[in-house]
Amino acid sequence: MHPFPKLPSLSLLAEGVVFLTDTSTLVVADVHLGKSAAFRARGLPVPEGDTARDLQRLLELGKRCGAGHLVIAGDLFHSPSGITPELEVALGGFIEELGIPLTLVAGNHDAKLAALPAGLTRVSHLDVGPGVRVVHDPAHAAGDIFHLSGHLHPVVNVRDGIRASLRLPCFILKDQTLVLPAFGSFTGGAPVKPGIEDRVFVPLRGKVVELPVEIC
Repeated sequence: MHPFPKLPSLSLLAEGVVFLTDTSTLVVADVHLGKSAAFRARGLPVPEGDTARDLQRLLELGKRCGAGHLVIAGDLFHSPSGITPELEVALGGFIEELGIPLTLVAGNHDAKLAALPAGLTRVSHLDVGPGVRVVHDPAHAAGDIFHLSGHLHPVVNVRDGIRASLRLPCFILKDQTLVLPAFGSFTGGAPVKPGIEDRVFVPLRGKVVELPVEIC
């Protein structure tokens, strides 16, 4: 875990998630369950396995951290066509094995669903500790409070000083909002260009390190 400089109780994990020790809360963004199934429904030959993989990663993270609450910062699901009977069975087994409350802060993709599978609580935002609020879209951060968000799927291109660059998922801190990288294994990422006052943290070889914005 990488202690976060602004909030001592908040740690960044190399899996691209946040853990708040004061409240034993694990925060994850942009899982996009069922995305590959949605692509297959459109006739694209996308391999299966991302949903099972991502749910297993979440289980292992929750147990390793000793989490008492799992919060999804939006877009747990990708689309209605991706919520297959198989996904609902897998998710039900996941929730049962997880054994702790699971709260979904609704994202723009979740809003497309008329109903959620059983066992989920959906809210528009969630306060997860003193002065810490989870939203999905960083544009919805408001007030004098620290926010955790997703939505952007941020990645940075780290230059080596010549021509090559390394593309890395990242956490990016803009003022009082920390944007998490996408957790889902089939989500992709969108390049961000940090401002001079932003801070960038990347998971690298099992650790989280801060990068100078000048090289991003």
